[in-house]
This record gives sequence, C-alpha cells and structure tokens, in this order.
Amino acid sequence: MKGLNIFALISLLFCLSSIAQAKEAFGHPGIRANWSSAKKTNVGTFLEGGAKLSPVQRPQQKSLVWFTNTAGVLTEVFFPTIDLAQIKDSQLLVSDGKTFFQEEKDHLSHSVEIVTPYHSKLINRDKKGRFKITHSYFTLKDSSTLIDEIEVDVKRDGLSFYLLTNPHLNNTGAGDHAYVHGEGFKVVEGATNMLITSTVGFTHRSVGFVGSSDGHQDLSKNFQMNYHYTSARNGNIATTGRLNLPAKAGRYKFYVVYQFSQNDKALRPSGKKDYAPDKAAYLASWKNYLSTIKVPKNLSAERELLYKRSLFVLKTHEDKLNPGALIASLSVPWGETQYETHGADIGGYHLIWPRDLYHVAMGLLSAGDLASPMNALRFLKKIQYKKNSGQWDLSPRIIRKEGAFPQNTWVSGVEYWGGMQIDQVGYPIHLFYQVYLKVDAKTQQQMRQEFGVMLAKALNFIQTNGPWSQQERWEENFGISPSSFAVATSALVIGSKIFQNNFGKSLAKTANAWLHTPGDNIDTWTFTNSGVYDDGQYYLRVSGCQSYSAVWDPNNRQDCHVANSSRRVEQSQFLDQGFLKLALLGLKNADDYKLLTSQEKVNRHIRVKTPNGYGWYRYSFDAYGENGKGRLWPLLSSEHGRFAIERFRANNLSWKEAVKKVDTILESYQGFANTGMMIPEQVFENTGEGTGGATPLAWSHAEFIKLLWSKELRRNVENVLK
Repeated sequence: MKGLNIFALISLLFCLSSIAQAKEAFGHPGIRANWSSAKKTNVGTFLEGGAKLSPVQRPQQKSLVWFTNTAGVLTEVFFPTIDLAQIKDSQLLVSDGKTFFQEEKDHLSHSVEIVTPYHSKLINRDKKGRFKITHSYFTLKDSSTLIDEIEVDVKRDGLSFYLLTNPHLNNTGAGDHAYVHGEGFKVVEGATNMLITSTVGFTHRSVGFVGSSDGHQDLSKNFQMNYHYTSARNGNIATTGRLNLPAKAGRYKFYVVYQFSQNDKALRPSGKKDYAPDKAAYLASWKNYLSTIKVPKNLSAERELLYKRSLFVLKTHEDKLNPGALIASLSVPWGETQYETHGADIGGYHLIWPRDLYHVAMGLLSAGDLASPMNALRFLKKIQYKKNSGQWDLSPRIIRKEGAFPQNTWVSGVEYWGGMQIDQVGYPIHLFYQVYLKVDAKTQQQMRQEFGVMLAKALNFIQTNGPWSQQERWEENFGISPSSFAVATSALVIGSKIFQNNFGKSLAKTANAWLHTPGDNIDTWTFTNSGVYDDGQYYLRVSGCQSYSAVWDPNNRQDCHVANSSRRVEQSQFLDQGFLKLALLGLKNADDYKLLTSQEKVNRHIRVKTPNGYGWYRYSFDAYGENGKGRLWPLLSSEHGRFAIERFRANNLSWKEAVKKVDTILESYQGFANTGMMIPEQVFENTGEGTGGATPLAWSHAEFIKLLWSKELRRNVENVLK
C-alpha cells in the first residue's frame, strides 16, 4: 500500500509537471495594446533598385521587411508592406537570478554609433558597468528576414540574458497566437506567420499574455524564469526565451532571427550560424545607391553625413510592392499613448499623404534620384479619384471628387481620412513638372502620354473648386489659406505651360484672376490691415474659417476653431508662415512688402531660439503636441532659408546675407537631429530636442536636402516659375 502511494505521488507530480510544461498561459487576452515611442534613432530595409528611371513594374521583391529602433531596442517592424506593422518591440532582459532584473529599453543608458549613413550600432550600457549590449540590425536580400546581430560584453559571472518580444501582427496587438515551436517561437494571425530563433538557441522558453504571464512579469517577481507556457492564443501576447549563453564573464556574439511569411509552409529555420555575408550584402545595397546620387560641394563631414543619412531615410520610407508609395514616417506619434480599439486601425504616420510624398520625392529628385519621383507620380495616378468616386457634401459647397487626391491612404490606395485639401491636388502637378524639366525630350513625351489625363483632371478640379479648401496644409481649418492658395494657383500656371492650348489659356486666366483681380484677390482675401499683432498688417493663416460659405474678409472680427483644443480665436490671431509659399512657388517676388512685413511678425511672435537653433511654431495657439501644446517644427525652417534665397534673387539681400541666414538654419537641422541623426517632426522650445511626435519625419529630412541644394544652386529648387 505504501509503495502504491509513492507510485501515485510520482505519477501525480509527473502529470503536474507536464501540465506546467504544456499549457495555455493565463491572463487572456492581455492588457490593452499600444505602440512604441516614435522617437526612432534608426530605420532600415534592404534596398533593391537604384536612382535611375525604372519601368512601372519591378521584379518580384523578396525582402519585404522594414525595421525601426528606439531607446536602444527593436521597435515597429513592417511586413510585407511598409504600412503593416508586425512587431511592437523586442529587447533583452538581464538578471543575475538573485538581486536584480533589468530591461534594455527602460533601465540601461543608450548611445548610437553612426558607422555609415546607412549603418548604425545601438549600444546599451548597464549603469553599474556589469555588462554592455550592442545591436546591429539588417535585413536579408533574398527573404523577408530581419537579423539582430548582438554582441554582449559581460564583466561578471552569473548573468542570464533573455529575449522578450511583443508581436503586433497585422497592425494590431490583439488576436495574435503564440507558440513554443521548434527551436524558437512561432506567432500567427490569419495568414501572417513569424518565426523567432537565435543562433545560440534558448535554454528556457515561454509565451504569455502581456501584463500577466509575459516574461517581464515573470522575471520581475524573483529575478528567475518560472513560467514555461507553450501557447498563448488570441490576445496581446509576448514570447520569452533564456538565451543559451555561458553565465560567465566574457564577450559573446550571436544573432536573433525574425522570419516573416504569408505562407506557413515557407517558414523554416535557416540553420545558419553566421550572417556576416548577408550583412555585407545589405550594406552594399545602400553603398551602391548612395554612389549614384549627387552631393553638394564643400560640405563639412558632419553635414555631408546628415545629407546622406537623410537620403537613406527618405528612400527607406518607400514601399516595395507599391513603388512610389512614400510614407510620412515609420512611426506612430506618441505611440505609447495610442491604445487600440477593436476594429479601428491605427495608421500613425505610416500612410501616404500626397503633400508629404511631394516633399520627399523632391528631396530625392534634388539629389539626382529620378526613379523614385517617377514612381511617386505613378502611385498618385493610381489613387486619384475617378469619375465614380462620389462627392464631398460641404453644404452649401457640393464638390465632386473626380480629379482630386485622397487626404491620405494606405499603400493599397485605400483612403484613411477623407478630407478635401486643395494643395494636395496641386502638388502632384508640381512634382510632374519638376521631373519633366529634368528628363530628355523622349521621356517628356512619354510622361505627357502617361500622366496627361491625370494632370488635366487635377487642374480642372482646382480651377472649378479652388482656391477654397476644406482643410489647409495642417488639415485643420477650412477657408482660403495663402499656403494652400499658393500651391493650387502655381499649379494652374504650370498647367498653362504643359497644356499650350485653350485649356492652358483658361488655366492662366484663372490664376491671374485669383492673383490680381482688383478688390477680389489673394491679398484682399487674406492680408489684414487691422490685425492684433504690431501694426496690424500681415497675412492671416486662413480667412473665412467661420463657415463653409463665409466671406473672405481678413478684417472681420469673427472667430475660428483651434483644432486639438476647445478654443476659438479671432481669425486675425491665427498667425503662420504659409504666405512664404507665394514667393517660394513663384507667384510673388520676395521683396514684396506684404511678405516681408508678415515675416517680421512671424519671427517676432512664433519663432523661438532653442539651444540647438531657431525654430518656428506652425501657427499661434497650435495645440497639436504634448500637453495640448504644439511645439516647434524643423521642416518650417527650410522655408525661411529658401525665402532668403528668393530675396537674394529679388535683389533684396546680398548673397552673403542670404548665406548667413541659410547656414544658421542648416546648423539648426544638425542640432535638431537626434543621436541617430533622425530629424523629428517637432522639438521642444527649452531643449531643441525632439518631442514624442514622429521621428524621423521624412518631410523634415526632405526640407534639409532641399535647402542644401537651393544654397548650392543659388536658387530655390521648388520655384519653377521664376
């Protein structure tokens, strides 16, 4: 009887052990999912193709992975398109099993070593000097695989290293299924599969639900890995594996491998132990591309590095299955605070705005990359509203969409937001003409055939519905805006050069009327003589923002809504620099008194000197930013620099005076860039460092490039009219 009891006890213990080793994790479905910080210090993807003109269709792409890094770790990873995130973050956890537990992201000090414009090392140091971790990320040429090359320098015995990954398959942190699989982990949602392995393997593995049974929760309790769950299904999940490294002081190098597929049968461990040749191929792909681009003369080493890194950033932001789909940023602004709601996709900035696309394409074009802007035009042609696209009911304005472009879209062309922005109808026309002026006569003829209908429909839309816009360039207020006006009206002038027939003549006539009709033109609509700033004379940010049918009177006292806040202010209090576009796009000479006096007000009231240089607010009372306050936008600085060059061309400044202004702004871009040389969307006034907004913002990098080339050429690269 006693022997039977012992046998029964052994059997029971074996069963309990089996259950512990092979059961579903607790805590379903995990905490509400959010995204990573937008403060990226690095981005990347394998580069196929170059800067030469390319056909519409490219060969089948095999490397369909993009990665980002923040705070020394891996953050959002995208596959198979640049707008579809699959990982929120992945990092190492470190413990001695007795007295401490640390995670890379929150507990270590971080630095970035820029090895080349396209290669960075992320270095994370224990603040007590016990260990150092170095990451180098790259993707493979022939498969959708991301590699994390890791070197750990351990100064004391007894340390264990764990890999913690929080997948967000198919752009959501919900609905993922995770399993201990083979030698690593498998994560599945729908047709999307991810395999996580390491070249050193794992001694312990577990999957769990974030906030309850994940590795962070496990290790933080007693500094040891006690959970060994083999499945965590349909939730916000995480995988945790103890890396098979010696618990002794020393230096160790290994690789973590993330493989992605939409075909389960195609997902198999590679068996490789050394990815050095693959890393060399990755670096060569970018070295080859940058060898084809132009570089302004006499740049300092630091400025040239930021220039080339900016081009790397812009080119990285292009989708591969949809060439020319250039997104705004590989980030979700203030991602930590962006919590998911079931069924509602969070697009962040990994979407395409025709406005941002234009500026990014212009940055690449300025450097001699003709292929990307040409493909951008093809993408725009694909997403342009067709005859059956419906209408905007903006009573009393009923506006047919045909010929316009969506406010923004996914790379598929499916629209995300649905506003009407007249400048985003004008920018594709500008981009066409910029490329057109840089190609030979044969290619020009081909471009006319390929894009003629697109241009005609867009021009007809502007002529019929402009210069009014439901949203100005900041996507917030309706009415008549000098910035939106300038883009749309100069597009009509460009159209008159492209279509040298009766249609072209009518476009020129319309543009001239909007500019010069006595008592009924851009100045009488938007230049106030009774404003609240200084002598009261300046261009408003927007006029007629009280109702869709409001009279465009810059001297009335009616108020307007301030987006992202509950405030309403008089339209005369809306001060911004959008009027600079009137000169930057060739509609006015830069010595115009109205422009100069308006810039004086802008510099006096919405410019701030930071430790890293001057920066400008988008407009007074801006509320888009931390704590309900808009901050300084580096992309705006380039407009002031290029306006100085326009003043030189108008004999209003000497070249020496213009260069002084330009160089001051170029220095600020170098100051605003973070440790990874990523230029942010916004910077704080007191530090000149990036906020939690989008970093990098592709548009910011594009403005730095455009200003460099404007200085090099002694002309503003955006002005094709004068």
